[in-house]
Amino acid sequence: MLSDDEISRAGAQLRNYQQDDTLSQILERYGALIEDYKRLKSDYEEERDARERYKQMAKGQDRNPFVLVLIDGDGYVFNDNLVDKSNPDAGRNAAHLLHDRVQESLRRKGLEHCAVMVRVYANVAGLSKVLAKAGLVGQEGRSLSPFVANFNKSYGLFDFVDAGPLKENADFKLRAMLKLHAENAQCKHIYFAACHDVGYISELTSFVGKRDLFTLIKTPGINFHDEYTKLGLGVEELHGVFRPTPLSFPVPSTFARAASMPSSKTEASPLAQGASKIVKTPSPDNNKNGNTINNNKPANGQGTFTKSAEAGAGAAVCQHHLAGRCSFGQKCRNLHVSGSARTNAAWRDGPAQAKSPDHAKQASSPDEFRNLPNKEDIPLGHVAVNEMGFRLDPYLPPSSVQAAEVIKSRASRVCNIFHLTGDCPKGQDECEYDHSPLSEHLKKGVEYLSRTFFCHHGGSCRDPECIQGHICQLADCQKRGGRRPCKIRQSAHLEKLFPVQYVPGIARSRGSRKGSISDLYSYNDMQTHRRGSSQSPSIETADAGARLGGAVLI
Repeated sequence: MLSDDEISRAGAQLRNYQQDDTLSQILERYGALIEDYKRLKSDYEEERDARERYKQMAKGQDRNPFVLVLIDGDGYVFNDNLVDKSNPDAGRNAAHLLHDRVQESLRRKGLEHCAVMVRVYANVAGLSKVLAKAGLVGQEGRSLSPFVANFNKSYGLFDFVDAGPLKENADFKLRAMLKLHAENAQCKHIYFAACHDVGYISELTSFVGKRDLFTLIKTPGINFHDEYTKLGLGVEELHGVFRPTPLSFPVPSTFARAASMPSSKTEASPLAQGASKIVKTPSPDNNKNGNTINNNKPANGQGTFTKSAEAGAGAAVCQHHLAGRCSFGQKCRNLHVSGSARTNAAWRDGPAQAKSPDHAKQASSPDEFRNLPNKEDIPLGHVAVNEMGFRLDPYLPPSSVQAAEVIKSRASRVCNIFHLTGDCPKGQDECEYDHSPLSEHLKKGVEYLSRTFFCHHGGSCRDPECIQGHICQLADCQKRGGRRPCKIRQSAHLEKLFPVQYVPGIARSRGSRKGSISDLYSYNDMQTHRRGSSQSPSIETADAGARLGGAVLI
């Protein structure tokens, strides 16, 4: 047995061991606390720095607030008195009036302390031509440049930007500016003046109901699409800034008279009748011997018809004048007509004109196709016409050609009337053609194929739902020196492709259902009559007419 001393020493030794073990645990815990403290201190410092940066950022956002005014200058045209060439301060007055109207709106919103930034994007060269035809600017190229310069000099944040000749350029710039500033905290409000084009709807969809951020600008001079009203954004009108009516131009008076005169064999053509309805200038008086000579130049700067007493109502068009080398001048027996002053009747007088080299020189080029209006720009129930009142079709982009090839490669023919108008004259149950859904891309191909068949009403057609062609958009057209045959009449290749106005449509009677193919049978009858045949159309001809009305020809 252990003695008492040994027991005491053993107890002391045990206590020493226990003390050493406790000390190590305490030291270990103390080290862990120090590490936790360092980590918390680092987090605190990061949070403190972040709050400081946020405070600085918040101060910066309130430092230079501004509002943005985005304008599509090709659609929203400034008022006549602000553009008139007779006013040397035209551009400056436009900028001041726009600034004042925006400031009035900002005061109602409590944002009068914000600077006003304006960006106008337009095709300056094209807009100059349009305004020159209206007599508002000079006839020289880019005659709107002085207006643009004065506009830009008026305020430091006002810019009228030339986006170039393609419509896509202005769209691209507007979308980029909208995307940049819509999420910018310094931009307190955006005024959007491009509501004539539904292509911007997708850009604004993410801001539905945000009246405190967006205001849409409407004006009587443009078609404010209903899709914009569904966005729940603010809508205002800047009174006096933009044109209250669309641009329209006078037809040369001598052209109107020549177009309205019936020939010795037939009545006046529908185009001539349509053209006479949009005449703004008075017709010249007849002199004693019945001659009609116009020595006055029209307001739009285009050439006019001149004819002598011997020419009469049914005179042919002088091909030498078209080439600029007629030696007879005013005494010429034939009509003198510029490239833009033509009627269907005049160009139908002789088939030799279609083969004339001078005639081919006047034909529109593929580069001019982009001057045609986009489908979404044409108001509902209206049709686009050029300066001569000739019907223009919507622009078909190059992608439509590839889509047309896809349509042609399908095993089953699609019903073009159904896919282009939403209705089939036979009904989906009885129609032998394909009614299955098509993508928007493929519908462009269907439209492209349908437009390759000439509408027998020609340029006088005013039916908004007509799916046939009125002008040629075939890039490699044989009648322009290309290789591909074209079914569009030669005279239609001579028309200017720049729209000057949208006129209300007049739907043709098609029986009980729209899109009836009976019109196409009458078209074939007429074609047979023109060829001098007294027989009824052949089965093949009638079948071709039925396929043209019911399905895309492949």
